[in-house]
Amino acid sequence: MSARPAVTLLCLLFALAVPSVHAADSAAASTGITDAERSSRLKDEAKALRDEAEATFLATEPKCYAHVLVNRCIDQAKQERLATIKRARALEAEARKLDLAERQRAAAQTGRRTTDAPLSPSAPSTDDKAVVQPTPEAEVTRGERASSLERAEAEARAARAARDAERAGQRSAAEAEAAARAEQAARDRARYDERLREYEEKKARESSGR
Repeated sequence: MSARPAVTLLCLLFALAVPSVHAADSAAASTGITDAERSSRLKDEAKALRDEAEATFLATEPKCYAHVLVNRCIDQAKQERLATIKRARALEAEARKLDLAERQRAAAQTGRRTTDAPLSPSAPSTDDKAVVQPTPEAEVTRGERASSLERAEAEARAARAARDAERAGQRSAAEAEAAARAEQAARDRARYDERLREYEEKKARESSGR
């Protein structure tokens, strides 16, 4: 196959791909942000949801031990965590779709440049703007979520420590009470033995005096 028919075929293939790319570009333009920015925000939101799910579970689990139905309370907390994680997964799936659309547009644009100049290989892009930087709002949100997670973990650790200390105190009190009861029982037994001995001695004296 000669070079010209090959170029013609390549042009036809990219011409078929361009309408879908243009449609995606139009949808992104209508919102005022690019798909890359939307993808970045969705990923940030998904991460925030995952952090929230873990923080909420860590804060809820210790409280379940104060309930009568401990296992049921923990299961409900796990279900709530899973529901939040599913929401995060949905956002991540949408972000992956946007990333795929972005790569398809980039491939289409690269193909058009190749068609325009088939004998001139394109140089690697050095445009720093191609790298999507997180928005300041996303950075603030991420920091707030991280702080909330740290606080929740610290509160959970403190609650566990307090619970352990309370249980240790209860065990010590129970052991002290058991020791006191044993000591009292020993004293009662000694008094009983003493009275029994005195009674037997008295009976022996009475018998010998007859």
